[in-house]
Amino acid sequence: MATSTTRRTQAVRSATTKAALADAAIEVLVEKGWAATTVIEVCNRVGVSRGAFHHHYHSLPGLLADALRRLYAELVGPRRHEVSDLSDLVNISWKAIGNPRFKAVLEAWLAMANDPSLRGEVGVVVIEFASLVSPDAMTSILRDAERRDFFVTAREAMIGLALGRATNGGKPLNHERRVLARIRAEAANF
Repeated sequence: MATSTTRRTQAVRSATTKAALADAAIEVLVEKGWAATTVIEVCNRVGVSRGAFHHHYHSLPGLLADALRRLYAELVGPRRHEVSDLSDLVNISWKAIGNPRFKAVLEAWLAMANDPSLRGEVGVVVIEFASLVSPDAMTSILRDAERRDFFVTAREAMIGLALGRATNGGKPLNHERRVLARIRAEAANF
């Protein structure tokens, strides 16, 4: 009786390694911050050589750009239902922004702002993300200036809460629950 073995193709192995490198980069960003996110640290977490890294990515900023794109896709995710009102939009936004892995986004934004060499690759990805959360992309719910202004204010407050978590060891600040309750209550009034 012949046994069949399933061999992964080179493309599958390559995609798996790239995904592992990207995920490890996000983990390091969340756990240790931008300054500690190095090729060596990422490779050690995945268990691959620097040569393997350079086979898949030409530079650390190239890896980080790919990792952020993957993270944005994870945070935005497939919507299970169509967003029907401002309350849904606020809740979906907080689900992404309140995710502990969002700290990697904050780390990247701050690093890019302070390091012009990162703007070429990482800056493009930041602009892509901005277009995902732009009020211009949500005209069916944000149909008037008052709704748009409220959402922008709420979104920026939620980003501030995420920054608070990031500077508090990943734990919510004492006022987070009250701020979110206020935002949700106001959203329900629209």
